Amino acid sequence: MYNMENHLKQEMNISDWKRLVDELADHHVTSLLLRGGEVFLFPGIIELMDYIKSKGIFTSIDTNGTKLYEYASDIARIGNLHLTISVDGPEHIHDRVRGVKGCFKRIKEGLLQLKKYEEKNNRLISKSITFTISSYSLEGLGIMPDIARSLSIPTIAIVPYYYIPESMGLKYEKELIDHFHCPAFSWKGFHHEESGVDFSVFKAGYTQYLQNLRQVYNYPYMSLTEDEYREWFKNPGTQVGPSYCNNIEKLIDIQPRGDTNFCVDFPDYSIGNVRESTISEVWNSERAEAFRTYRRKKPLVVCYRCGAKYMSEIKSL
Repeated sequence: MYNMENHLKQEMNISDWKRLVDELADHHVTSLLLRGGEVFLFPGIIELMDYIKSKGIFTSIDTNGTKLYEYASDIARIGNLHLTISVDGPEHIHDRVRGVKGCFKRIKEGLLQLKKYEEKNNRLISKSITFTISSYSLEGLGIMPDIARSLSIPTIAIVPYYYIPESMGLKYEKELIDHFHCPAFSWKGFHHEESGVDFSVFKAGYTQYLQNLRQVYNYPYMSLTEDEYREWFKNPGTQVGPSYCNNIEKLIDIQPRGDTNFCVDFPDYSIGNVRESTISEVWNSERAEAFRTYRRKKPLVVCYRCGAKYMSEIKSL
C-alpha cells in the first residue's frame, strides 16, 4: 500500500537544498528555477528563497498563484526573483480547467496583496503569465492580453499542449530500455491520442491574441510559426522546432528525492542522485555522458512534443 508519509520522508529537506545551493554558488551558477508541483507548498520555502538570495543567485519560480496572498510580504521583501504564473484563461475557463472554483480569484487577490507589499518595499517583482494552448483553454486564447492587463502583468508566454499517443509512448519505453536499460513512465502523464485542438479555431484565437497584445509583451519561449503550430496539433510523430536540445549541455533538473536528469518534463533517465554525489560528479558521470552522446545524434520520440528543450535558451524577461 502506498504510504504518503514514507514518500515525503524520502524527499530532500531544507538542509539538503541549501547544500546544493552552496555547490551551485561555488560553481558560479547565477540563476535557478524552482518549480513543482507547487513551490509554495514546500516546507521552508521562504527560508530557502532567503538563502538563495544570500548567495547572489537569481530565482525564477513557476507557480499556480494560489498561495501568493499568503507569501506576498516575503516575496516582496526578498526580491531578486521572477514569478511565472500559470493562467488558463478568464475566470470561468481557468476554474474549469483547474477543476476548483475560486482559483482565478485567489490569483487576483494574491497579486493585489503582492502589489501592496511591492509599494511598501519600493520594489517591483518581475512577473509573467504562461498560457497553455489546449482544447480545454483554447476559447480564452484571444483575450489573454486582456487578462494580463487585468492582473497588471506585462508579459505572456503561450505554449502548446503536450500530447503523446500510446504508440509513441511505447516506442519511447522501448528506446530507453534498449539503450539505457531504464523503464519509462513519464509519457503517460501526457497520454492523449490527439491534441483535441481544431486548428481553424486556434488560428482565429491566435490572430485575435496577436492583434490584442498592444503593450503586453509576447515572450517567445517557443517561437513557433503558424505552420509549425498546425503541424504540432495535427501530427504528433513529426519534429517541430529544432531537433537539438541544449539542456544536455546547460541544464540539470533535480527531483524531490535527489534524482537528476536533463529534462524537467520527461525525467525517467536519472544521471545520478545528489544525495549520494555532488552536482559536479553527477554532471560529469558516465551516465550523463552516455545520454548526451545518444541525444546529440537524434531526438528521443517524446522530444517531438516537448517544450522543455527551450528552457536552456531562456533569456531575461
